Amino acid sequence: MSMSTEARLALLLLEEVELRGGKVRLRFLKVYRLVAYWLGKNYAGNLISKLVASGYLSIKDDSVELLRRFKANRTIMQVYREARELVISTYLAMQRPLSR
Repeated sequence: MSMSTEARLALLLLEEVELRGGKVRLRFLKVYRLVAYWLGKNYAGNLISKLVASGYLSIKDDSVELLRRFKANRTIMQVYREARELVISTYLAMQRPLSR
């Protein structure tokens, strides 16, 4: 069974925070900015709020901290590339007219 788009984006966001040392300002997260730009700030905000509610992230003063550390097995460029491809394909799927 494949993961949903939202789950994959959440995992990529967590991997980026881990690769950046576990604590980073929200505006410096490239995956978050990609999602906010292409899919909307509401989508990005919902993604972050679900990660906070599940106990993976903590937000204090516009700074995001990873609460459950793990070992990321990809480079940061691989994370960015996969996030970009996933976000753009999701955006294009949202723009297509419904088939009859």
